[in-house]
Amino acid sequence: MRRLKWILPILVILVAVFLSKGIKHSRPETPVTASVTKLPSVRAIRPKQASYSPHIVSQGTVRPKRAIQLVPEVAGKIIWVSPNFSNGGSFNKGEVLIRIDPSNYQFAIERARANVADAEAKLALEVAEGDIARQDWDDISDGKVATDLALRKPQLAGAQAKLGSAIADLHKAELDLARTQISAPFKGRVDVKRSDIGQYVSLGTNMADLYSTETAEIFLPLTDKQLSKIDLQSTYRKQEAADNPLMVTLSANVGGKLHTWQGQIVRTAGAIDQTNRVLNVIVEVKNPYNVKQDGAPLLNGTFVKAEIPGVQINDVTSIPRSALRNQSEVVIVDDNNKMWSRPVEVMHAAGQNVLVRGIPANAQVVISPLDILIEGTEVTVQEDDRLSQ
Repeated sequence: MRRLKWILPILVILVAVFLSKGIKHSRPETPVTASVTKLPSVRAIRPKQASYSPHIVSQGTVRPKRAIQLVPEVAGKIIWVSPNFSNGGSFNKGEVLIRIDPSNYQFAIERARANVADAEAKLALEVAEGDIARQDWDDISDGKVATDLALRKPQLAGAQAKLGSAIADLHKAELDLARTQISAPFKGRVDVKRSDIGQYVSLGTNMADLYSTETAEIFLPLTDKQLSKIDLQSTYRKQEAADNPLMVTLSANVGGKLHTWQGQIVRTAGAIDQTNRVLNVIVEVKNPYNVKQDGAPLLNGTFVKAEIPGVQINDVTSIPRSALRNQSEVVIVDDNNKMWSRPVEVMHAAGQNVLVRGIPANAQVVISPLDILIEGTEVTVQEDDRLSQ
């Protein structure tokens, strides 16, 4: 019995081992397949180097080149105003806008004329007395030289001076009378009317604010980087500026429609703005209120966008903004379909594109967004011909 107790467990173990081997050899073999690594896919373009003339964009507000306060040079009551003398009214150069009561100045002219006639008579009398004095001296002088006082020369000079003064007073009275008619010094419009019929005005009274419609100005602020892309040399030489003006395209929405105007850079500000470190260039637009068919006037206060033609930039590549990483890098794909970052120099940015230098010739530039770039990563490239340039 003791031997049976030892033998039975051994037999059970041997049977179990035999059965396990049989099961292992009886199941079918599973085929082994090689693992396949899926490469990431990116979109890329093949931009070409070329020469571009970028447009520099700025903004500014339209203002008149000339704006004045209309003030009288004589005092008096306003007796007439032009129908155009009202807020927003248009007028031509030399047009009479206001008349001041001329009565006092007409009286002054009459008095001045009378003073002139009196001075002329006194001068004629003094000339005659001088002739008599010379004749008398010749009779009694025995050849002696006569003094100026004996010949009444001081009295003659005084009479001549009084006549000159009287004539000057007459001219002043005539000028004051002419100044009772106040005319427009230029073609323009009334901004703010400050006086009307019946009002008494004195010298220096502000009767209205006027501005010229012959020329409008726009101050365009430009940074130093923007200035480097514009040829402003012609604006520093008047003759060259007249022969080869630097034209600017202005645009703004008026009445729900986009309108454009042409202007010319005529000069720059005398100094750099100390607040924001920009230099203002001044653009002039001639006859901004002349409206062409389907056009619109360039009104004062209009906020406009300006496009200034820049100098030609050679050997640059235009790429979408989406291709630019960290403001100064792009990702390219080499001939082995591996990605590498490359530093570039941004020459100009406008809209959705940027002009850069530093991209190798015929390189593929990645335009897909990349969260993380691992240098040398192998990828599958989908070339986008629509964006290639």
